[in-house]
Amino acid sequence: MKIRLLYALLVLGVAASFSSCRDNAVEPIEPAEGQQLTFLPSVKSMNEEVIHTRATGNVFFENGDEITVKITTSRGVTHPNYAYTYAGGTFTGNFFFTPDQTYITQLEALWPAEGSQGRAQIITDQRKYDDYKQANRLRATGSTENIMPTTAPVPLVFEHEQSRITFRLAGQNANGLIIKSLLLELEKVDLGDGKGSRGVGFWAYCEDKGALNAKMILPAGIQFGPNLDNDERMKIGLVTVGTAGNSADDYRGIMYIPNRTDIILKANHDYLVTLTPEGYDLMATVTISGFPQPDGNHVGVPFQLPVQNTETGKYEINTVAQLVTISWLLDGGLNGEKQADWMAREFDIVSPVVVSDKIKAEGDRYLNVTTLKSNKEKFTNTDKATYPNGSKVFGD
Repeated sequence: MKIRLLYALLVLGVAASFSSCRDNAVEPIEPAEGQQLTFLPSVKSMNEEVIHTRATGNVFFENGDEITVKITTSRGVTHPNYAYTYAGGTFTGNFFFTPDQTYITQLEALWPAEGSQGRAQIITDQRKYDDYKQANRLRATGSTENIMPTTAPVPLVFEHEQSRITFRLAGQNANGLIIKSLLLELEKVDLGDGKGSRGVGFWAYCEDKGALNAKMILPAGIQFGPNLDNDERMKIGLVTVGTAGNSADDYRGIMYIPNRTDIILKANHDYLVTLTPEGYDLMATVTISGFPQPDGNHVGVPFQLPVQNTETGKYEINTVAQLVTISWLLDGGLNGEKQADWMAREFDIVSPVVVSDKIKAEGDRYLNVTTLKSNKEKFTNTDKATYPNGSKVFGD
């Protein structure tokens, strides 16, 4: 009898325990009693696998920046409007984990925040930094697999929802020149404002007084290039070029693109447009994340010839672009220059040239190091060509 009574009490105890759990499921503990959810953000480089955080120098978010966080919990409840603010390296908001076994099943974070200009409409004039930054829509997602109720901030990787285009100048006399303004004119662009597709002009961000690289954010899905089977070209906008601090020599040229260009801009992709002067006009050549279009087997390289020192007879190298150009001219003809002519010449690296890790990672597809090493006797001061860690491009 005592055994049966004990068994009955145990059953009642277990039932009471389950009943208590069910009551908690209906009436969860107040959020203020739980653990606050915070985020440690990073922004994924466009079309790359490497993640850059603030610690590695890729600063995107600044103190005071706000994002919108949408959270769905295991109770089937979606909370769409949590506002999170960036300060001191993390985003902090008002979602709290509760100690009642509730967990996050899905999370979505948006930059810029909902209700802001950049989220409400496509920003076409990006000449100011704040407008350029707001135009750069980011999205991050998470689930129960990587979000735990701990005191540590949750790592949250943001990806670009749109495309970025970077414009740069090419040419032998491009040293010292900057892009002061750039207007890109595109056809058949839908800004999502109910007015349908039409011609739209986008102003690039050129910093305060001009920049070596002009940048702009464009919606994914835009057609770039007319895709016509002929050798003619199409006008795509205007660009003002000059030297820093001096407007007397500024000139404005028309940008053209070959009619055969056919690119559909993709989300989270970075497109590089190299502007090659043709008199006052500039011809645009497009590369996608470093790879030219339409042939993706080689990396697009800058073309900048070194200048001969009339006293020494040697051709002086003081930029990475010049070193890259010579590495390919010694391997074969390039842009009308003959390999035989350059094989008969000598070179002097007159200034320190630091080849970035990104260029080094491309191997011989960008800087043809193998060719440089095999022709090392043609160069003087090779020790001045180094990588960021101090190792020498030409070897020891």
